[in-house]
Amino acid sequence: MPRVSDEHRSARRAGILEAARGLFEVNGFHATSMDDIIAAAGMSAGGVYRYFPGKEAIIMAIAEEVVDGLTAAVTALLGEDDVPPLGEVLRQLVVRVDAIADGPGRLALVVWGEAQRDPQMARVAENAGSRMRSAVLELVRRAHSAGQLPAEADPTSLGKVVFSMVGGYLLQRRIIGDVDPQRYADAMVTLLRS
Repeated sequence: MPRVSDEHRSARRAGILEAARGLFEVNGFHATSMDDIIAAAGMSAGGVYRYFPGKEAIIMAIAEEVVDGLTAAVTALLGEDDVPPLGEVLRQLVVRVDAIADGPGRLALVVWGEAQRDPQMARVAENAGSRMRSAVLELVRRAHSAGQLPAEADPTSLGKVVFSMVGGYLLQRRIIGDVDPQRYADAMVTLLRS
């Protein structure tokens, strides 16, 4: 019997996550069953369970992918030699959040809600949130050191506020829907510089 390659396993796992993501985005977390995911993935139950022990593991994997994507965007900006203007960085970050708001961003809100009752989900949310916040804190520290923010301001506190404002954008975009990413980022910069 031929061995299954790592690429094949990776593609199968990605296919399961993609099928689940689509179902979660349309039906929500609770209204989607493992049977729904198995059918949407076009695999046998054993095939799906070989990769994920249950629905919670699938949603946690998807949540980590969402946060990893946003964290990577901030980390890429941190890799540049010169500190980019904070306004441009925040604009890029909020535009990325806006782009995922109707898909993975919706799922992020479900994860945040589930984290209030499920200790395992809370650990995943805390870990993912901490990674994202650390990247934002470093970005704000660099902007502060480059003189882009008031000298007397505490960069750690500012970074925590920026992190909250990014999450706040997603919340407003999903719940109320009347926010513009460009104007929101401009307002963030105005507040930080005041």
